[in-house]
Amino acid sequence: MKKYLLIFAILFASGVLTLNAQTKSELQIGLAMPQGDFADDDEDDAIFDGSGVASTGFYLGYKLLSPLKTDGLYWTFNAGIMYNDLQSDFKDDLEDEMDDADDYSLPKYLNVPILAGLQYEKSLSDGLSLFGEAGVGLNILKLTNLSASEDDYEMKMTFKPSVKLGYKIGAGIVLQDKYTISLNYLGLGSHKVKYESEVEYDGDSESDDDKFEKALSVSSLNITFGIRF
Repeated sequence: MKKYLLIFAILFASGVLTLNAQTKSELQIGLAMPQGDFADDDEDDAIFDGSGVASTGFYLGYKLLSPLKTDGLYWTFNAGIMYNDLQSDFKDDLEDEMDDADDYSLPKYLNVPILAGLQYEKSLSDGLSLFGEAGVGLNILKLTNLSASEDDYEMKMTFKPSVKLGYKIGAGIVLQDKYTISLNYLGLGSHKVKYESEVEYDGDSESDDDKFEKALSVSSLNITFGIRF
């Protein structure tokens, strides 16, 4: 964990030190479409054994662009949050299993990528530019709780945050030097998430610590719309 905190500190310090009068900021919103194992719908391996069963979700992010000496080249700092629910068929099966429960909650995925890199823009005409981008950094994966309760029985599974190295490659267009449309692939690391299980029944309780049997590889193809200011 300490090495990841050091990497984050370096990324953040780099962003602060490269600020200048020509620095641009960009707010982004878009779709996050799971890829590979993150989208795999094998219910037998779901979540704990390497299949994410994640559905298309949303991405909200911030990008800082600081120009370098080479014309059209920028240093970039990206931070965002990506939200993905479980696929509807898988959720329906889980809900059927918990049909007798008085109350329950199913896990959802939150990813927080923090990345730094380079972006190059090329003007094609007045008000239209193309760009390509690449970056590396950290991703924090957090699953929300899985819980169920019925009469004198209560079960709760709490997932701990997992931090891994990640990367991003992408391209897009800039309109009027203000609006952007981009397509990005994010590889956000393989996470063997630790979790704690708590069960309480008829006044007695017990807890146990465990982790995923197989690491979950998180990747996503994101389409975003941005506004620069």
